[in-house]
Amino acid sequence: MQSINKPTRLASFEEMIQSNLKTKILRYMIDQDVQPSYDEYLALNNALQSGDKPMDQVMQWVMQNPREHRKYFEIALYEGIDQLPHEIPELARFFRMIEAKPHWYEQSKIDEAIKFTYRLGANNGFILRDLSLMTGYMYPGFNQPLVLTGALKKQAGTRLAETTKWWVDITEPDGFERFSKGFTSTIFVRFIHSLVRHQLKKSEKWDAETWGLPINQYDQAMTNIAFSGVVLLGIRALGIFPTQQEVESFLHFWKYAGWLMGVEEKWLVDKESEGWKLIYWMQFAHPKSDESSISLGSSLSKEPFERKYRYLRGFQQQLAYRQHLEITQFFIGRKKMKNLGLAPQSASWFAYYLICRNLTLYSGAKYLPKLNHFLEEKGRNLQKMGLSLYRNQGQKLASMHQ
Repeated sequence: MQSINKPTRLASFEEMIQSNLKTKILRYMIDQDVQPSYDEYLALNNALQSGDKPMDQVMQWVMQNPREHRKYFEIALYEGIDQLPHEIPELARFFRMIEAKPHWYEQSKIDEAIKFTYRLGANNGFILRDLSLMTGYMYPGFNQPLVLTGALKKQAGTRLAETTKWWVDITEPDGFERFSKGFTSTIFVRFIHSLVRHQLKKSEKWDAETWGLPINQYDQAMTNIAFSGVVLLGIRALGIFPTQQEVESFLHFWKYAGWLMGVEEKWLVDKESEGWKLIYWMQFAHPKSDESSISLGSSLSKEPFERKYRYLRGFQQQLAYRQHLEITQFFIGRKKMKNLGLAPQSASWFAYYLICRNLTLYSGAKYLPKLNHFLEEKGRNLQKMGLSLYRNQGQKLASMHQ
């Protein structure tokens, strides 16, 4: 077996292919081995050291004259390349690529996924915040760009509001149309990711031997799965059981979102089983939780105290604080709560309440069209109401890595 250059965060191939009870159970569930082949291992190693080539090429051009070239990029993004004062090959090439939908894109699935997302209501936000984001902090490879760019100095509510604003924009009807907020904000986040990569690669503080490339392909792919496959796992645990059509449409929506964000197609999933395999690999691509996990986890847990509730603010902030901790504990257990600097709760009462509520509502909605319509309409209102709690904090855009 050839010797390869790999970041130390990645375990050896021999460690990753070991079989145990967990791998046997997962193999039974997804009908394939979760351990990588050697070719898959090499692809994973390469992904940890690869960025977003199309956007990184644009960034190289931008840095030749940052003030003027960034202005041209923003004109192309928000107004179109035909509004540029002259032909700019670097921008023309990039925008023509992203404006052409990939051959596998299906608008009907995008539309169905948006309706399904609305029906999930606040459940989607609970999963993203209390499972996807919290557990993501347990993997230090995700945290390093946040630490080194000074983003930890931002209030957790600001970071969460920025991400929520982006999520709301892309889940609007026609959110992926060329000049919609969803499309333009996604490309703007992609631009910021490339800018962070460019800056950190030059920084003496970035440890490439340990972490590989900042905001690399694998970490971006796993962030995308946090919004898709992890949400599907989480809602089932909370009593919502989607149809196969809803699952396929939801994964398709996030496949396109990932493609637009710069994730290579080989790291985008069509089936839940493909996502589970990549999730299994995470434990081998990150060291154990560290002080950054505690800093970020503790900060996010206290985010409810930044919310601008209109009535009984102190009471509602304290209630939300406990409810979110109970959901996180329901998913990760009391032991892992400590890895994130979180206070263990007596029991996950709010999670149990959601399970009972969801089983009743969503089971009934399968047979009652009016209830289904109510969940869709009310659910979207709740999602937007959640953003309003931060008032002006969500006006800027960011991502989980910014």
